Amino acid sequence: MDDSLAFLTSPIAIVLAGLWGAIWGSFFNVCIARVPKGLSVVRPGSHCMACGTAVRPVDNIPILSYFLLRGRCRSCGARFSIRYALVELLTALVAAAIFWKFVAADPGGAVAVRLARFSLYFAFAGALIVLAFIDLDTKLLPDAITLPAIPIFFLSAFGAHDVPWLERAIGVAAGYLFVRLIADFYYYVLKREGMGLGDGKLLAVVGAVLGWKALPIVIFSGSFLGALISIPLVLAARRRAPDAGNADGEPSLARVQVPFGPFLALGALIDLFAGPAILRALLGGFSDGS
Repeated sequence: MDDSLAFLTSPIAIVLAGLWGAIWGSFFNVCIARVPKGLSVVRPGSHCMACGTAVRPVDNIPILSYFLLRGRCRSCGARFSIRYALVELLTALVAAAIFWKFVAADPGGAVAVRLARFSLYFAFAGALIVLAFIDLDTKLLPDAITLPAIPIFFLSAFGAHDVPWLERAIGVAAGYLFVRLIADFYYYVLKREGMGLGDGKLLAVVGAVLGWKALPIVIFSGSFLGALISIPLVLAARRRAPDAGNADGEPSLARVQVPFGPFLALGALIDLFAGPAILRALLGGFSDGS
C-alpha cells in the first residue's frame, strides 16, 4: 500500500482529524453565540462578551484555553460558559469518529470518495451541533442555517457517492412534511402549538444528506431520547412548583418546554454511524418473525 494511503488508516490521521474538529468547534461556538442575534460570524474576531477585549491567539486554543484560564476572561475575569469547551471537545470526538468510519475503516475505497464523505459528514455533523446548541439556548432553529443547508448538503452529497439522490430528494420533502402535518394538526385541531416548523426544516436537512430511509430512525431515536429527558423534568417541576401546572396543580408533559432539535440532531448522528446496521437488524427481525 502506498505510504500516503496507509497514513489515512493510521491512528495519527484520526488524531489529526480530531484536532481539525476542535479547531472548527471554536468557530461553531461563535456561530452558536452570534447567529441567533443576527451578528456576523466573521467580524469582529473572538472577544469577551463582557468587556469586549479581543481574545489573544494564545488564549484561543481549543479546549485547553478554557481550563488554562479557569473559565474566565484574562482581562476582566468574567466567566465563560463551560459550553465552549464542551462544543470543542464534542466536535473533536465527532470529527475523529467520522474520519475513522468513512476514511480509516474503508481502506479499499477510492481516496477521493472517502475524503469527500468525511468532508460532507463532518460539515453535516457541525451543522447539527450548532443547531442543537442554539435550540437549547433559544428554542429556535434559525432559518439562516437550515434553509441554505438543505440545497448545499443535497448537492454536496453527490460527491460522497453514498445515498442515491432520489432517496435524498424524498427525504427533504418527507422530513419537512412530517413535521408540518403534526404542527397543523396541533394548531387547527387541538388549538395549540405542537412541533415547531424549525424541526421540519432540520429534518429536511437530515433527509438531504441521509435520505428518507433514515427519517424513521432519526425520529424514533429523537422521540425516545426526548422522553427520557422530558419526563424527569416534569417530575422535577412538580416538586418545585406544585401550583403551576394542570387543573390538579401538577405540571404536565405538554406544558414543559423541551426543545426537540437537539434530540433530532442526536438521532441523526446515531443514524450516520449505525443506521444501516439498525435497519438490517430491524429487517432481519421482521423476516425471522414471518
